[in-house]
Amino acid sequence: MCATFKNGDRVFKPRSIVEAMGRAGDVSAVWAGFARSEILGWWKRQGALELDVQATEFAERSDTTGELVWGTVPAGLVLRAVLDSRGTTPLLKVVTREATGAELTVYGHPRMPVLEPPLHAARD
Repeated sequence: MCATFKNGDRVFKPRSIVEAMGRAGDVSAVWAGFARSEILGWWKRQGALELDVQATEFAERSDTTGELVWGTVPAGLVLRAVLDSRGTTPLLKVVTREATGAELTVYGHPRMPVLEPPLHAARD
């Protein structure tokens, strides 16, 4: 599910303020949970906007050991997130997908963050 992630030396956990890029530019929002990729269409119908979150590493908490297992975000990919604006304060939700068998063996968790090429160009 992505228990935490890093962007360089900065560490982000749920309830952290996360900076992301959306179609209208930079976004800062509290990381407040997860959005399953299997229902991404539902999130979009609710008005959620897809975001790019820069990250260099992510960690899953193993269901077996309880330990964080770290992985690298490949160059050129970002964490996918959505901005949920249904409430009074917009909230960021990291998009997750079902782990493959190999990922389940390595990370010990049934969900993984969605890592994809950016949808939005960074602005200088």
